[in-house]
Amino acid sequence: MMRLDRPVTGGLGMVLLLLSHAVGWPVVAGGSQALSDAMVAALVASGGEVVTDHEVTSLDELPSARATLLDVAPESFLRMVVRDGLPGGYQKALRRFRYGPGVCKVDWALSGPVPWTNPDIARAGTIHLGGSYEQIATSEADVAAGRHPEHPFVLTVQPTVADPGRAPEGGHVFWGYCHVPGRSTVDMTQVIEDQIEAAAPGFRDLVIGRHVMTAAEMASYDPNYVGGNISAGETSLLQMLTRPAPRWSTYRTPIEGVYLCSSATPPGPAVHGMCGDHAARLALRQRFGIRKAPSLRNLPTP
Repeated sequence: MMRLDRPVTGGLGMVLLLLSHAVGWPVVAGGSQALSDAMVAALVASGGEVVTDHEVTSLDELPSARATLLDVAPESFLRMVVRDGLPGGYQKALRRFRYGPGVCKVDWALSGPVPWTNPDIARAGTIHLGGSYEQIATSEADVAAGRHPEHPFVLTVQPTVADPGRAPEGGHVFWGYCHVPGRSTVDMTQVIEDQIEAAAPGFRDLVIGRHVMTAAEMASYDPNYVGGNISAGETSLLQMLTRPAPRWSTYRTPIEGVYLCSSATPPGPAVHGMCGDHAARLALRQRFGIRKAPSLRNLPTP
C-alpha cells in the first residue's frame, strides 16, 4: 500500500476489486493450511519432496537441478548468493530495491460473531475498515511519512462466517492488520480495535484471546517480510515496471537455471499467485522445452 495520490495505487485497488467481483475472495475450508496440504500432495504424488524447518542461507545448500525457483525477496536472494555470484549491475539493482510499509497483525479468538452494526457485513469474509476516503488517505500518508496513524485503514477477515469448523461451536476466529512504518516495534492493537469497535460496538467484550505481531516481529518470523512488508516490495510506478531489476525477463536471474518467483516479480503483490505461475512457465520453456504447462485444476486431496 502507498499514498493514495501516487501512481499505480489505484490500479492495484482496481485489480483487487475485479478479482473480488469476478470470483470472490475465497476462504479455504479447514484453514489455509489445507491449500498448502493439497499442493504438497500434488508434489509428492509426482515424486517430489518437501523439507521444512530449514532456512536456506546459500544456493550451495540446494540439490543440483535444471531449474531452481526461489519464492524470496531480493534481500533474501542476495544473502543466498556467494559474493561473486551475480554481476555488479544486477546486485546494485537488487540492493536499490525498495520495500513498502510493514504491517501490525492481530489474531483474535471470540466468544461470538463480530457485532457489526450493518448486518450485511456479517456475511462477508473480508472487510476493509477506514472511514471516508479522506481518512484512509490520511492514514496511508502518515505511514508513508514514517508515522503511526491514529485512525488506520484496517483489513480484517472473519473466516468462520464461511467455515464454522475453524472454532469451537459458538465461537469465532477473526484477524486484521494495519499498515505501519517498516521495522516498527509498535503494538497497534488499541487503535486497530478502536476502528473495529466503531463499526461493531461491543467487539472487545467478545475477545477471549489475542495474538499480536508487530512489523519487526513479522520480519523475524519470515526474512522475506523485509521490515514487516508482506508485499515483497514497494508498489511504486517504477518498481511495478522493473520488479525486481530492469531486465527483459525479470523472473530469470543471471545465474543459469535460477528464477525468482515471489511478489517481487511481475505482476506484483495481490491474491492471484501469477508471479509463481509466470516464472514456472518460463522455466519450463527455457529449461525443459515445455511450451504448454500441465493443468493444475485437479490437485489430489491430501
